[in-house]
Amino acid sequence: MRKLFDQLLATVREFVKQRDDLLLLVPCADSDVPLLMKALRDVDRESGSDMFLLFADDFDTPASFVDRLAVRLGEELQLTNESLPDPEKLPPLPVAFVGGAEPPFARLEAGMEWGKGLIDVRAGQHFVWGMGPGSIADPTSYLELLATLPPDPDIRPWMRGARIIARVPLSFQLETSPLAPYPRVRVCPFTIPPDIHESDLHATADDPRAPIGERMQAEVQLGYIDVAYGRSSEAIGRFLTSLAFFQWAEVASMEALILCGLGDIARREDNLKEALHWYQCALVPAGKDGNPMLLATIVQHLAGIAFQQERFEDAEEHYTELVAFKRTMLEEDGLAEALEWQGLSQERQEAYDRAVDSWYESALICKSFDMTERLPRVLEHLKRGYRELEMHEELDQFDAEWRA
Repeated sequence: MRKLFDQLLATVREFVKQRDDLLLLVPCADSDVPLLMKALRDVDRESGSDMFLLFADDFDTPASFVDRLAVRLGEELQLTNESLPDPEKLPPLPVAFVGGAEPPFARLEAGMEWGKGLIDVRAGQHFVWGMGPGSIADPTSYLELLATLPPDPDIRPWMRGARIIARVPLSFQLETSPLAPYPRVRVCPFTIPPDIHESDLHATADDPRAPIGERMQAEVQLGYIDVAYGRSSEAIGRFLTSLAFFQWAEVASMEALILCGLGDIARREDNLKEALHWYQCALVPAGKDGNPMLLATIVQHLAGIAFQQERFEDAEEHYTELVAFKRTMLEEDGLAEALEWQGLSQERQEAYDRAVDSWYESALICKSFDMTERLPRVLEHLKRGYRELEMHEELDQFDAEWRA
């Protein structure tokens, strides 16, 4: 992703310095707009002389959009002038821009005319007006507004030294847009591929110049991606390679994480015996590291395997440990789940009194924190426990207490 962002930075830098085009359109998804605005801010900070005015307001209608631009620019102008001595204060915004009487395109042009007045074109300064709406509710009217900005066909006075950079929808095609007939417009799409993280990891893992620790961490992350996509042999190879390094480097947290990954592969393949071996091995380095989240994850795996193997006493012991971890982590959903399974393990041992206590606490947590999906299931467990213990009074009060 860094490479793509650097390419975007280079595009913005080149566009600001060139002299042929006025308008740069950047098709991108809503989720990628923050990176576009960051690129504009970064180039702004690099420049010692150019004037950047940047806007990230959402677009719904042309009039309301320009209204928000005027308000935003007015706020920035006030803050700037408060810090400047009188001779250096910036001029007020033009009435044509802030008043709202003119059409949106005329108001927008008036604002840009004001911005152009802040620079000295003869000294090589540039004025950059950047618009990156995070959402565009009406793409048609947005593009029609942008289409009023290019020369038609002559360059207007405010355009000298001006550069406009605007985000447009990802599906934008210049040839079929209202901007198609106009000169001095260029398009540079910016998209982050969905698999960019995996590509970056491959680049790091395969780079002989990268530090060995970073390469091995990338191998571990790629191993977990392989596990998610069922590429077991590739994952095992990555895990074993990185395990050897982290054992040598004595990085306990990574060692435990890798051993968990090997356990996950075995469990996916229903090899519970091997999965149990790897998870038990992971407990030792996880205990050295002392990370409660990692320890809780391993204990949860051990509890689940014990339950699958019908070792219900061991399962109860592990779920009791998991409950203790979840209490210290203040993780309500995880605590409610651990208590539910602790109760199920106790039920399999016909320890209904302990099971009812576990389910009752789980139900209280579910009700207190609005866990509407889990609560009905826990209540069925609790009701079943009441029946087994012949707790008739509790059964009679059940609906009044829990169904309300």
